[in-house]
Amino acid sequence: MCNGNVPPPDAVLAKDAPSPAAARGLKLKVVSKSELASHNTPRSAWCAIHATDSSGRPLPGAPRRVLDVTSFAARHPGGDLILLAAGRDATALFETYHPRGVPRALVEKLTVGRMEGGAFEDSFYSWDSEFYRVLKKRVVERLDERGLRRRGSIEIWAKAAALLSGFWFSLWRMYTAPSFATAAAWSITMGFFAAMIGTCIQHDGNHGAFSGSKFVNKMAGWTLDMIGASAFTWELQHMLGHHPYTNVMDGEEERRKETGVECELEEKDQVRGSRNTVQLQCMRCVLSSSGPR
Repeated sequence: MCNGNVPPPDAVLAKDAPSPAAARGLKLKVVSKSELASHNTPRSAWCAIHATDSSGRPLPGAPRRVLDVTSFAARHPGGDLILLAAGRDATALFETYHPRGVPRALVEKLTVGRMEGGAFEDSFYSWDSEFYRVLKKRVVERLDERGLRRRGSIEIWAKAAALLSGFWFSLWRMYTAPSFATAAAWSITMGFFAAMIGTCIQHDGNHGAFSGSKFVNKMAGWTLDMIGASAFTWELQHMLGHHPYTNVMDGEEERRKETGVECELEEKDQVRGSRNTVQLQCMRCVLSSSGPR
């Protein structure tokens, strides 16, 4: 998400401008899928997004752009979450996390090449859908109408202070309880506060919305590790899977059941939809150390 200087929701962001390579008279590099996948570290982070015209509408059949976000990651308003896109087709992330759009001049500046033909299948989604464009516009207008801050607020911080105090106080009382029954009661209370930390503080922090400070957001995200889980695996599952492909796996599983075909458990993290392959890499990405960080 962009922070600060953003265009109005219905703005045409910019006219077509040549990329730095094109401006120098250079032909854009053609990038293979394997080469793109090799640029998946903070030291070298490339991603692919679909090609669009000057109004932001997708260009059917056009090769995807390849962006080098290595140096931009430090300036990205949403923090280093952009590195989750490294080495992959980031079209769904690019579209769903930027309802106000991204300045075309910035996209052009980051462009270093284009994907070879047929590297990726067509998107599962119809990005040129009028419904999608109108929905984004109305959501942004509603948020602006209510005057809500995009990152951090007194309410969020007050809630965080109450939840953290309740968690640590319950933990202390559990350890110092004079009887098993009392300890059990305090452990249940601690569990409640831990669940609320997981659904509130860490969620907002890992989404980069807890504060305007990237450091504070990171600390808020790490409260998930404090309660016994992992902010790293949550980012992979939630940011790469749940948000871009909400309910896609469940929908495909139901479609298969209607035809009498069971969806095996090991298939559920790589389900082939009717128009693209949805690859939700959670623990596989961690275990193989193929993640962007």
